[in-house]
Amino acid sequence: MLLKEINAVNFRMFGTLAGTTADFSDARAVVHEDDIRITSTLWRYQQDVLLEPICGVGILFIRSVDGVIHKFLLDQMVVIFGGVEFCILPYECRLSYRLYSRSERRVIPITTALTGNGFVPSINVRTLYAVLFQEKDEDFSLRSEEHPFWEFIYLQKGNMICEIDGKSYDIHQGQMIFFAPHRTHIQRADGKGGISFLNVTFDGEIVHSDMIANRPVYADDNCLHIIQEIVREDREGEIYADDMIVCDLGKLLIIVTRNVHADTVITHIPNRLKVSVDNPYVSECIDLIHQNITARISLPELAGHLNLSPSYLSSLFKHKVGRSISEYVRLVRLEKVKDMIAEGRYSIAQISDILGYCSPTYLSTEFKREFQMSPKEYAKSLR
Repeated sequence: MLLKEINAVNFRMFGTLAGTTADFSDARAVVHEDDIRITSTLWRYQQDVLLEPICGVGILFIRSVDGVIHKFLLDQMVVIFGGVEFCILPYECRLSYRLYSRSERRVIPITTALTGNGFVPSINVRTLYAVLFQEKDEDFSLRSEEHPFWEFIYLQKGNMICEIDGKSYDIHQGQMIFFAPHRTHIQRADGKGGISFLNVTFDGEIVHSDMIANRPVYADDNCLHIIQEIVREDREGEIYADDMIVCDLGKLLIIVTRNVHADTVITHIPNRLKVSVDNPYVSECIDLIHQNITARISLPELAGHLNLSPSYLSSLFKHKVGRSISEYVRLVRLEKVKDMIAEGRYSIAQISDILGYCSPTYLSTEFKREFQMSPKEYAKSLR
């Protein structure tokens, strides 16, 4: 946990702010000059004490009655209530402060070592090697490889078979996998169709890396948004694009780790294929949307087919799917646009007409807003 600011609200359980030393004119004042960055003890005074910073910046550690250690930035005078357990360490510099007290100090040993060092990230992408978006046919096969860095794969289309240290994994459309360093792996298409995938190689420190390494997981909406940003930054190549990719990659690692830790890894593709739900009405509604995606789809018509009120169906769908019916229809229709572009049989104007867009221009605007590239750019990426 990072440092908290000392203010009247978040410090009220432990003490108060002090403007002057006047109330402690009769107290004993001792100057402390510390450069020790670690401790396993806390202090406790029977009566209130005053802390007056003189030089440098300190960290004020306070243990609350429930045993939690709170960290505050000590940059102003504060009064610590009697009975509160605390200690002070310098914050990346030499620290001097004056402590006013009217009672004796009791030293309390603790089992946890407290340190004045700053926060060190648990996940840190240190080096970025390559960002590649690849389109391969059904015969794609990559020879066995082993390297000292991480490799990330997101499969946008098709199915891939990966072998890691002799164990085979099926990677489906919408899934991603992180190959850990020094693990022998092989990648190939399943032979049933072409594939497209994002490949990122990088190096860094990942605490609890075993939680995400070498396991296929579906990308949820948060992950998909970050993946799209990585592709966009790499394609547009603006100033500090690689730095932004490193930041995005770190965020992606955190989200995937959180999902795995919380056991909230999704078991379907959120925006790419039909989702699975445990409600028969919503399931039938989804079927109707996919079966009639080239027609005009309205909430009243869907509700009428299911013998439900539009407001109830709308609320139920949003609760089960996590997005509104109109947004789901929009995403499914855009996925259909991608499929039709990949077929190569239709112009953008024809696709717009078939799928019921008001104009090719509007289709292009919606497509670029969702995928960060125009339909023409997407078509070129498939060649």
